[in-house]
Amino acid sequence: KALILLTDGVAFRDPVNISTAIEFAQRADCLIFPIRFADPIKAYRPVRAAVQGIASEGGKTALRRLARETGGAAFEAKGNQTIEQIYDEIESVLRNQCSLGFTPDRDAKPGAYRKLKLIPKEKTFTVTTRDGYYAN
Repeated sequence: KALILLTDGVAFRDPVNISTAIEFAQRADCLIFPIRFADPIKAYRPVRAAVQGIASEGGKTALRRLARETGGAAFEAKGNQTIEQIYDEIESVLRNQCSLGFTPDRDAKPGAYRKLKLIPKEKTFTVTTRDGYYAN
């Protein structure tokens, strides 16, 4: 399962915090691929521009965290990278992924978060993973 999220990354008065959103995505075993769209901040109103700049940077950080902790990847639609190129990259990631299974050496309480670390033997490989999973 994968979710492509088109957003500016800024949320005011959102009833759900980022940690809860990440937990729900992890429990659903869903990869999240945020694509951030943000207009350049206009400096003709300095105070407003400063507030928007802080919110925008916070949003960018939150989207990166959302992607990293769910096993997805964060993108930013700006410059010469088109939305089609971003979708092609996401498609490539999804087509070239694999799932690994294992049996843990000890049981965990159902619903407990278990941390994992995957280290490839071949040092030239790049591995992107979540850092854990919720036990059933």
